[in-house]
Amino acid sequence: MKKIILYMIMAIAGMIAVSCDKAIDEFDNSTNYIYFDMPFVLDQYGRKTTVREDSLMYSFAMDDPSMTEYTFKIPVNSVGLVTDQDRGFKVVVESGTATGNDWDETSLSKGMIPAGELIDTLRVTVKRTDVLKKEWRTITFRLEQNEHFALGAAELLKAKISFTDILQPPTWWATWERYFGEFSREKYAKWQEIYYLGADPNLEKYGPDTGKQLYWGQMPYYTMSSWYPSTFMFIRKLKQYFIDNEVYPDGDTSKPRITLP
Repeated sequence: MKKIILYMIMAIAGMIAVSCDKAIDEFDNSTNYIYFDMPFVLDQYGRKTTVREDSLMYSFAMDDPSMTEYTFKIPVNSVGLVTDQDRGFKVVVESGTATGNDWDETSLSKGMIPAGELIDTLRVTVKRTDVLKKEWRTITFRLEQNEHFALGAAELLKAKISFTDILQPPTWWATWERYFGEFSREKYAKWQEIYYLGADPNLEKYGPDTGKQLYWGQMPYYTMSSWYPSTFMFIRKLKQYFIDNEVYPDGDTSKPRITLP
């Protein structure tokens, strides 16, 4: 009798397991879900965290004046099975300060998961308009359900882009202004070229960033030439460049020539 009961229990359990597996298969196979695969925030050591970036940002400020457009690349992912046909996905603008003059609105009609694939990139081209020199423009996109895709996790259905042409000095510039002089795009760009990561083998000796390699994005904690002789050697190279080359802000010769103190 006990064996009969045991066999009955095992049979029922098997039926339940088969039923569950079948339901899971039907759920996975019949529905495809879509979401924005925004990059993860990095910690202080450059490692991925579990938190997603809430927006993508870009500034034209350091670009050559001839650059008039920039294309954001927003990762899009789907969950489900691949198919042998292209599948369009629907994206709408939820909010933002950008106008039709600031970006190519036809970008939204081009979203497509290619045949045999589960991922794609939504490419949104923004324009370098004069208003960007004074303010940021933003656009928040939202995925919507269509005949090909249901919606994925709620927190992954929106993607925001922000763009500007406002020129802002790095946080360290004020500390080093006596050596660099007034901030300018040309001066900052040349400094990045001269004092790139790896140009100076020395590490920070003081302050909260002790041990980090020195370069344009990690300037010395103190502005003392006797403590950081290599950094000052590169500053002299920068100064000499602007002595040897006549460079004007945005190429405008009506403005004072760029020099270092």
